[in-house]
Amino acid sequence: MNTQSNKNFSILLLLAGTLLVGFSMGRWLAPLAAWIGPALILRYSRDHKGWRGYPLILVAYTLAFIIGFMAMWLGAGWALPLVVSLPILYGLLWSLPYLADRLVGARLTGFASTLVYPLAATTLEFVNIHTNPVGMWGATGFTQYGNLPLMQLASVTGMIGITFLMGWFASVANWAWENRGLRAEMLKGLAVFGVALASVFAFGLLRLNLVSSGATVRVAGITAESAHDVGERFERLAGAQDPVAAARPLLQAHWDMYFAATAREAQAGAQVIVWPEISGMVFEPDDVSFTARAQEVARQNGVYLAVPLWIWDPNTVRPIVNKLLLIDPTGTIVIEHVKYGGNIVEGTLLGDGKLQAVTTPFGVLSGVICWDADYPTIIQQTGQNGVGLLLVPSSDWFEIDPLHGHMAVFRAIENGMSLVRQTDQGLSIAVDAYGRVLAQTDFFGSTDRTMVAQVPVKHVATIYTAFGRWFEWLCLIGFIILVARALFTRRVEVA
Repeated sequence: MNTQSNKNFSILLLLAGTLLVGFSMGRWLAPLAAWIGPALILRYSRDHKGWRGYPLILVAYTLAFIIGFMAMWLGAGWALPLVVSLPILYGLLWSLPYLADRLVGARLTGFASTLVYPLAATTLEFVNIHTNPVGMWGATGFTQYGNLPLMQLASVTGMIGITFLMGWFASVANWAWENRGLRAEMLKGLAVFGVALASVFAFGLLRLNLVSSGATVRVAGITAESAHDVGERFERLAGAQDPVAAARPLLQAHWDMYFAATAREAQAGAQVIVWPEISGMVFEPDDVSFTARAQEVARQNGVYLAVPLWIWDPNTVRPIVNKLLLIDPTGTIVIEHVKYGGNIVEGTLLGDGKLQAVTTPFGVLSGVICWDADYPTIIQQTGQNGVGLLLVPSSDWFEIDPLHGHMAVFRAIENGMSLVRQTDQGLSIAVDAYGRVLAQTDFFGSTDRTMVAQVPVKHVATIYTAFGRWFEWLCLIGFIILVARALFTRRVEVA
């Protein structure tokens, strides 16, 4: 090819990689595309010296995030300046590993140079995990939902191990292309990566096939009426002389539906019942009488009842309280958890991030609310507490369905527990400690939004639980070592 043809082909690779990455994240699920896309973009990057290719890679990743996430952010009703700035911010961050590969990897020789890009990608996610106020949105591992053998890697390394493996694939593929003339060396490098990849899948398959079923408990998730529908009826009362008094009968009818459904599922044999986020919407100080009624219903029906409260006072500027109550069969409140995640966006009262757990006759239970599950450093407490079942009442919207439900499944695998996520306007899903779906119901595809499952309650020990975020730190240290090695290595001309 002549120079112009090479340039055109390189641009085509970048465009193809951009589309593959964009349509494998966010609203879209295309696991194989998420492997191929970065390899093509990395090829474009390596075809340009130093910084020269980076500006278009930044544009490419900004476009990819627009494809994957823009509809979600607009659907959430977020302010336009935030919606516009987010793709640029994420594009800037997720394009940095390519720049690291050009500036650091170009100074290294041999197969070790293939580690620069994956270690840069994992270092980026390390920073994202520990600093991002909205959680792990955009993380690479979420693209692999449904690949159960690969997902088991999260029980060892956390989800960041999947990021490393996918990044290493992109780097090895390019290294093999560049060294295609050195057949023996190329085959040796491919064999190293192949053994690593095969080992991961072998581990996953063994983990999935050598498990015992264990005892289960019948769990029912109820979405009797969408809180969003109640909110729309509230808005029509804005002109009433006393909107709060006018709204109370609407709330009462809403509660009656949930309490009736709770009694129905308890009579059908459910031992644990969970409502979706915001379903217990209540004006202050009516939360006292509402809570007393929930306690009585739990006691009368002999169930563990997870009720999310949404408490607000229209006459004050105090933040809304979004909290979860877990009530035991005696009517006692055994867990009271205030939502931690997403406070910066929602403006609700900020919880302390300390998770509670309770030992029951059938296992250890804990609970969080929706966005909380997007923070692996918070949810890791469940593994440390030996939790066997995590309840996650949630509330989503059309554009975020089913991604947000899929994201929570990785927390179950990491921490060795079953998870039940009951959702208003989204995917309700129950999975075991290996991410296997026990039941699921999509709000937008169902008329009966009740989900029932026999859920294992035994905690499964994982390496991730035992040793914490060891792999994140190992990747960070490895990247620092490679950078230091490059700085003390004679500069080489970047092809």
